[in-house]
Amino acid sequence: MSQEIWTLKAGKDSVSIAKIGATVLDWQVKDLFEEPSEDHTPLDAPRELEERTAHVIDGYRDEAEAREMDGFRSAVLAPWSNRLRDGKYTFQGREYDFQGKTVGGVQALHGLVADQPFELVESGADFLRAKVQVTKLDAYPFDVEIEVTYRLTCDPHRLSLDILARNLGEGAAPITLGWHPYIACQGGSVENTRVTVPSQVRVQTDKNLIPEPGIRGFSTQSYPVTLVNRRDIDWGLTSLVAESGIATAVVDHADGSQTTVELKDARQGLGLATLHVYTAQDLAYRRGLSVAVEPLLAMSDSFNRPECEDLITVPAGGIQEMHAALEHRSPRQLL
Repeated sequence: MSQEIWTLKAGKDSVSIAKIGATVLDWQVKDLFEEPSEDHTPLDAPRELEERTAHVIDGYRDEAEAREMDGFRSAVLAPWSNRLRDGKYTFQGREYDFQGKTVGGVQALHGLVADQPFELVESGADFLRAKVQVTKLDAYPFDVEIEVTYRLTCDPHRLSLDILARNLGEGAAPITLGWHPYIACQGGSVENTRVTVPSQVRVQTDKNLIPEPGIRGFSTQSYPVTLVNRRDIDWGLTSLVAESGIATAVVDHADGSQTTVELKDARQGLGLATLHVYTAQDLAYRRGLSVAVEPLLAMSDSFNRPECEDLITVPAGGIQEMHAALEHRSPRQLL
């Protein structure tokens, strides 16, 4: 890709991040795998170990893919995430209409920064901090700055993302945040990958994936929600159960490895703190070979939901923040 790319390293692990959108393109982790026995060696006998590289995130592979932005792979979602009904919202008594003029199309999908160049503020071998000013539009005339911080570790294999939004204006602004990582299915496809989400409620949507009005927008689910042998999921899962402030989704791969997705210290409640699962069935490239597990501060169409009004309203000088992380373990590490 010809665009500027930032690289972080920790041990033998690395992550590549594009300046455009501060978007993760690839996260490579190296670990030791046991070689399978072909000569009936006893199970308790020592086995030869081989170092392998796992590409945990399935990001854009080249400049053409990145330019198309198909699927919003690993996008930072700000100042809102997912959809707005008909690209419109009402905030403090005034209606705003994007009229299909964002990269998210008619439903104003995924905010305003995914196609914008971020400015590198600070970096080291294993971390970086970057920021961008949200472009002011008639439909979003608020003075908001987005700052992201990525950190990489190799023991454990962990990539964290902290997003901070500052309202620099003189009045309140609507702001919510999210992240859209696609987790590559290791050793298989989405149909033999199991996703477990610590959720009690599913967001019910119409044909355009906009939540139904009122209480019809929610349905109680068996806890936890476990998805397997499916390639037709595009669900928001809310009312998360957090332990020590962290809600953790688990992706179990066909090769025995595991990737977890964490949403930390998010305000919990119906329609708040959401993990959205998408099985990539509609992607233009590598369809069904990854699963998006998106940590979000709020459900889709949050700017129009009374459940989310208090959360999204950020006063002048105030901040909105989200803390998320991915962690990957090889089969050997799970023993």
